[in-house]
This record gives sequence, structure tokens and C-alpha cells, in this order.
Amino acid sequence: MLDNLNAMRGKRALITGASAGIGRACATSLARCGVHLVLTGRKVAALEDVAQTCRTLGVEVVALAGDLNDKPFVRKLAQAAHDVDVFVNNAGILNYAPVLDMPVEECEQMFATNVIACYDISREVAQHMVARGGGQMIFITSGSARNVGMHAMVYAATKHAVSAFAKGFRLELKSANIRVTELAPGMVDTDMRKGITHPEVLKALAARPFKPISPQDVADGVVYAVSCKPGNSPDLIELRPPRA
Repeated sequence: MLDNLNAMRGKRALITGASAGIGRACATSLARCGVHLVLTGRKVAALEDVAQTCRTLGVEVVALAGDLNDKPFVRKLAQAAHDVDVFVNNAGILNYAPVLDMPVEECEQMFATNVIACYDISREVAQHMVARGGGQMIFITSGSARNVGMHAMVYAATKHAVSAFAKGFRLELKSANIRVTELAPGMVDTDMRKGITHPEVLKALAARPFKPISPQDVADGVVYAVSCKPGNSPDLIELRPPRA
């Protein structure tokens, strides 16, 4: 395993949603393995903070703040990341609410970011990987990609779609020497959960018999996927939270 980790040194990775939570943990974990980074997120100050942290670990970092719903920005980002070996497709938004209390506008926002923008940047990055003769794509989905929980129907639908992207990109790009891994964590303790305000949802979350996993747990899964040899590349990694 140590030899595999050493083999990561000098590679380059693009991480979306890198300014906080899972993306930040992935950035610092890959930086510790000697992976140079292209980082993006919407929060300028937070993105620069994680970029500077990674630079202190001895790697090169390009930080580009922007919104993946902005198509010109996506093109700019993909060009900046044209030579990456690894793409960690992590950006997304979340809102839980009973279905009759979920406005159509919030449904549209989740699909725009979690599905359409995800496809857009994935397609752009994949084109560069095909041109370069290989690479690795890691799609961060969710346990909701296979199950639909109370109050999470729309979010689950977006993650079902991203799971389908992972399967489809894997199928179509295998001949181009591109590895694709889906990493599906259970509930993760990130700032996204702080935006949940509906009282029924908060009550249901408090009653769950397990505690959320950490962003570092997910980042460890990413490092494992990247460090695997080509003949042992995982298609799916599921991370389940422990009992409380």
C-alpha cells in the first residue's frame, strides 16, 4: 500500500466543491500524498484558505473560485485542469423537506447543481483525459443513490442520476484508459446539514440510531481509490456510518 501511495506523488487532481467539507478533506489528504491540485468552489476566502493549507504541504495548487452552473466558468476550469490525472467530482447542494413542502424552485436548484453542472464539468474533463490517453474520475454520490429516505426524495433523485453518470462514463470511457469510481457515503457531518431548518426533518435526523461519518472518512476513500493499481480499481465504494 505504501508503494501505491508513493506512486501518487507528482500526479495532478481537480477537486470541485473544495472550499469546505468533503472537498476540503480530499484536498488536504491528496496534498499529503504529494498530489498537485486544481481546486474550485464558490467561496473565495474559504477556497484560498484550503489552497494555502495544501501549499504548506509542498504541492502546487491552482485555486479558481466560481459557480459550476456558469458555463463559461466551467470551460475556464476545464482548461486550467486539462492535464489532471484525477478528477474528484464532489460539488453539490442539499435540502431536505417533506415532499409537499419542497418548492419546485429548490428542486430545480438541486438538479441544476447536482446533475446538470456535474455532467457539464465531467464531460469537459473527460474530453481532456481521452486526448491525453487516460485518467481517473471519482464521482461522490451518496447512500441516497440507492435508497430514498424520508424528506430526501429530491436529493436522492439527483444522486441516483450521478450514480448513473458514474456507470455510464465507466462504460463508455474504459477503452480510453479512464478509470471511474463511485464513492457513496452515508450521512456526512458537513456544513451542508446546517442549512436544514424544517422541524420535521430536524426531528427525524435527531432520532437516527447512527452518527454521521466525517469528511475525512470520505477523503480516505478517495485516497484509497486513487492509490489502487489499475488492475484493482474499485467501481463502487460504499461508506456506512457507525451506530451512535
